[in-house]
Amino acid sequence: MPRFPTPWSKKRGGRTLGSSSTGVAGEVAFYASLFLVGVFVFTLLLINRFAPQSAASIPTGAVSTHLGAWVVGTLSVAAMISGGAGLVYRLMRIGASSERRSALATRAGAIEMIAPASDDGEKLPSVPRGRSLTDSPGERLTYRLAAEAPEGGVAGPATLALLWNTVWFVLLAVVVSGFWYGRPRWILAGLLIPFAGIGLWSFRFFLSQLRQHAGVGATIVEISNHPLYPGEQYRLFVSQTGRLNLRRLSIQLTCEEETFYRQGTDVRVERHGAFTQILYKERDVHVDPQAPWEQQLVLDLPPNVMHSFVGTHNAIRWKIVVRGESSPWPSFCRSFPVVVHPPGLPLKRSPR
Repeated sequence: MPRFPTPWSKKRGGRTLGSSSTGVAGEVAFYASLFLVGVFVFTLLLINRFAPQSAASIPTGAVSTHLGAWVVGTLSVAAMISGGAGLVYRLMRIGASSERRSALATRAGAIEMIAPASDDGEKLPSVPRGRSLTDSPGERLTYRLAAEAPEGGVAGPATLALLWNTVWFVLLAVVVSGFWYGRPRWILAGLLIPFAGIGLWSFRFFLSQLRQHAGVGATIVEISNHPLYPGEQYRLFVSQTGRLNLRRLSIQLTCEEETFYRQGTDVRVERHGAFTQILYKERDVHVDPQAPWEQQLVLDLPPNVMHSFVGTHNAIRWKIVVRGESSPWPSFCRSFPVVVHPPGLPLKRSPR
C-alpha cells in the first residue's frame, strides 16, 4: 500500500494497491458531492424562476435564455438523481460478499428438488422450512448461508449528513442569489458558518462510520447440507474479509429460546441461551484484504438436542455465530440462522 493514497489503484497480479475502505469512502464522497452540487444549482434556478427581482437590480447578463435554463436544470436534476442513486446503491453493497450467481440459473432445478415437500408442512407445522436460508449455492460447499440483518449500520449517519448538508446548500443558494441581485441577506449569511460546522462534523462522522463498516468486510459461511438433523455431522466453511487485526475470533453453534409476551401495550421478547458449541476459537488473527481468512470446520450436532420451533408465544432458533474483537475497527458479531429438523425424518437429497 502506498504511503500517500491516490485516487486510483493499479492491479499487480493478484494484488491491488490501496485500501478498499478508503475506496468506498471516496466513492460515497463523490456521489454525495454530485448530489449536493445538483441541489445547489437547481435551487438557484428555482429562485431565478419563481422569485424574480426587478430588472434594474439584475446585473447585465444575469438573465439566461430559456433554453439555457432548461439545459442547466436538466443537468442539475440528472446530477441529483445520479448522485442519490449511486450513494444508495453503494451504501447497500457495504459488507456484501461477491457470489457466483451465474450458476444459479443452471442449478435452479436441482435446488428446487431439495426443498421441503408439500406434505412436510402438514407433518411439521411448527418447524420453519428455511427455504430462504439456502437460496444461494456455495463456492466451496453446497449452501451459502444468509446472514441476519445487522442491528446497526450507516443509514442513520448517512441520512443526517445528507439532509443537513442539503439544507445548507439550499441556504447557500438563497444567500448567493441575494448578493447577486443586490439584496443581501446578512442574517442567513451569518448562519452559514455555524451550519457549515455542523454539516462538516456530520459528514466526517458518517465517513468514519462508513470506513469502519467497510473495513470489517463480509463474513461468508457455507455448509455442506441443510436442514440439519440431530446426531449428524456437517462440514463448515467460514471466510472473513477486510483489513483486520483481531484480538479474538470465535465461531460457535448456538440455540436460543425466545419467549414473547405482552406487558401492558408493549410486546416483550426474552432470549435464553439453551445450547452453545464452540467450533473455533483463536487469538491474534490477522486478516489481509488481498488474502481473506478462511477456515474449514466440522460441525457435530448432538443427538439429544431440541429441533427448531416457531410458535405463537415462543420459539427455538439455531444459528451459527461469528464473533470478532478487532482493532482499530469495532468488534462485530454476525449470525447465520440454520434449521434443525426432528430426528427420524428422511434426509433431503443434496444438489451436489
